[in-house]
Amino acid sequence: MGQLFNLTIGLHEAFVGILLLFAIVNYFIINDKLDFDALHKRVKIILPLYYLFLAMVIFTGLILLGVSKFTIHHTVILMIFVWFIIFFMTIRRYKKLKSLRRGDKRRMARFVRFSKRKHLIDASLIIVTMALTYSLK
Repeated sequence: MGQLFNLTIGLHEAFVGILLLFAIVNYFIINDKLDFDALHKRVKIILPLYYLFLAMVIFTGLILLGVSKFTIHHTVILMIFVWFIIFFMTIRRYKKLKSLRRGDKRRMARFVRFSKRKHLIDASLIIVTMALTYSLK
């Protein structure tokens, strides 16, 4: 069981790191001054990968919970809460992306503003959660 725990915690940390990297990269992609088609294409390519790593983070987290016999500490509750915040904000961002229309500059500006805030919040939530988790061990 110790080997499984160590392997899974390594994978979990790697997936969280990749998710943090995606949040930062997405922030810089959104910061580019792009037209509608280029922005829509880039977001559509990155979004499934973002969901994939969100799923991998929750999957490895569930494996870790099972290996630790479902003992839930305050850090686990924090991680689950942060995961749900990121997940629901990503769903909201996708809905805003679907409502964009070509030529609607106002909606595109609101989408870009929301996406910038969302990715900054994602990155800061991940960093704060990692810092609290490592400091409270």
